[in-house]
Order: sequence, then structure tokens, then C-alpha cells
Amino acid sequence: MKGLFAACLSVFAADAGNASEVPFTATRNVPDYTASMIVRNSYSEPKEYSRSVFHRKGWTRVEDVRGEITILNYGNFFDNVRLGTSRVGDQDFTSVDISKSRRNPRVSVEEAKETRDGDSHAGEACKWWQLIRNDSEEVTGPFLFSCLTVDGIQIAEKELLRDRKPMSEIQLIKLERAPVSQSEVSPPKRLFDPWFWLKPLRDYPENSRAIVDFEVRMIGELSEMRILRHYPWRLEERRAEDGSLHFIVWNELENQGISVASSERGHFLQAERSPLDPKWPGSRFRDETDDVDLKQNDTVLGEPCAWFDLMPNTADAGRKECLTPDGVALKIDITSGWTRGDNYTAVEIKRRPVELKEMIPPTELIDASSWGFTVSD
Repeated sequence: MKGLFAACLSVFAADAGNASEVPFTATRNVPDYTASMIVRNSYSEPKEYSRSVFHRKGWTRVEDVRGEITILNYGNFFDNVRLGTSRVGDQDFTSVDISKSRRNPRVSVEEAKETRDGDSHAGEACKWWQLIRNDSEEVTGPFLFSCLTVDGIQIAEKELLRDRKPMSEIQLIKLERAPVSQSEVSPPKRLFDPWFWLKPLRDYPENSRAIVDFEVRMIGELSEMRILRHYPWRLEERRAEDGSLHFIVWNELENQGISVASSERGHFLQAERSPLDPKWPGSRFRDETDDVDLKQNDTVLGEPCAWFDLMPNTADAGRKECLTPDGVALKIDITSGWTRGDNYTAVEIKRRPVELKEMIPPTELIDASSWGFTVSD
């Protein structure tokens, strides 16, 4: 943390803190509590729904019930840790998004300022703080405010448009200051189990000879890549010179996979497991389009390959691969409008049987302790 808190008109600049999904607080010394709240939206559906908040020693669970959909967020504001997931009715979870970042203006509070305004909700007095998520937001909006009790509990929140008209608001219905059990703020352990996400959704036919199993090791300008394939499963693991790592394994036929990234920016995980929606048959864990034959050939390690554009007509990113007749990637060129791309060339090729258990992310990448979470059954 930078700076100190004053009694009034105080300002703090944190490394980062999550807003909305994980309630804002100006201090770590917040008592255990359980809160029932109501959320109202002016510009999105549903217009109104209920929220329950459970807090224990800095860790929070926020549960929104929107009709049949229950949205759960677990996290720690000061540690900038958040896990988001949801489920429909009695169905099990089909996705999870976990982050532990140092700076990420899209989901974090960069600065908070205590205002002169006070308020009261459900018999609890509070003072309003303005939460600033990026430099431009303070001037152009939207403007986000959080109302804290004297002991630091958020009991209200409001977001205003540039013209100061309300966009959304959260208000307290009931607050109970009492011990909260660890299980109430701990996400289910299966959300960190790779087999929960990668368990095959159905039986798949035996591989065609034109889609062989393989392992390839590639060298790029900035990183090394390892690729494994057992159709329809594919793994890509990239390790860079700066110590960053990106691990992704997915099912090419379903909306199913795990992506984990770790770098100086933080630690991030996304996972999904749901069959393709017949209404949206193109929806997959990893977006794919029809490959475009570039009518260019190359040779790597004595093997011929043909170039294909895997992301045609994409403005901010690109991916081209030079593939052998049986689908082994010998060269990969990746471009990105957000980060620097890389060009990879195979230095080792093994056509061999590959099992799904070889594609499981390393324990240190997916274990709950990587983010600081404890888990519940």
C-alpha cells in the first residue's frame, strides 16, 4: 500500500484491488459479517436481484441469484484475488475464471477517495468513497462509489453514468456481525481439479491416420513451445525467457479446456466444460475458423509442410502454421495487437501415442494455494 489513511478526505493508492465482484474495503481490519443485499440495474437485465455476502478475515464470498442462475465470486480485495463461477439450477459448474494480478484496470480499483457524503442503509450509517479504476474514469466516468460503515463494511454501492444518472446500485437489507466459518468463504475444491474440467464429455472415435498423435518441441525468438496432440485433445505450453508461462489444453470438438498463465503481471486461469450449444455450434473453448491454404510450402527437419492461415480476417491477432500432411505443426507464426508475437520452428518431432493424463497442467499452476485460497468440499 502507498500512503496512509486519514480521518477525512483521505486518499489511498493500492497496488490494485478488485471492485464489485469482491467488495471494496479501505482497511484489512474488517470484522466477520454476513450481509443480505439487493442489486438494481438501470441499463441491463435482470433489473433487480438478491445478493448475499459472507466475509471472514479478509476473504469474501459474494453470491448473486438471478432467476435460475447463481453467480459466485470468491476473493480477497487487498490481495487482488478473485474466483468467479456460476451455475444454472441444480447443474454443476461449467466455467471458472481465477485471477491474482498486480495491476489490471479492467477489474481493479487503482485509487479510492473518501468523499464528504454520508448515508444510512438498514439502520447502518456509512460514508461514501469514490473508486477509480483507471485514469480517464475520474473525468469521463462511469463513476463508481462505495459506502463503508465505521468498521469498514461495504453496505452500499452505486455506479453513475457521465451525466450522473444511475447505472446500478447495491443496497443493504440486513447485516449481521458474527463469526463466519472458513467453509463459507472457500470455493469448492473441484474447481481446482483438472480432471473435473477435462473429463471427456462423450466417447470419441479412434484417430484417423491423417490425425496422428505427436509431441513437438519448438524454439521461438522469445520463448519455447511444447505441443502434444491426441485428437480431439491438444496441449500447447509456452515458456519465455522472462519466466512467464502459458499452458493451454483444449478439446477441438467441444467447448472444453483449461488455460493458465503466469507472469510478472500475475496468475490467471480459465476453464470450461460444456457441450457445444446447437444454437451456437461454432462456440469452443478456443476460437477456431476454417483454415485458409496460403499455397506456400516449406521444409523443416527434412519434412515438407504447407502454410495455413488459422485466423484469417482477424485485425488484432494472427496465427499461421506450416503443417505436414498428417497435421504436425513444424512452424508457427503468431502475431498480436496486445503483446509481442513470436515465430516458432520445430527442433524435435515425435510421432507417438499420447494420453490425456500427459496434458494435465502442473500442480503448481492449478493448485488452490497458487492464489492463496483454501477450499471446501
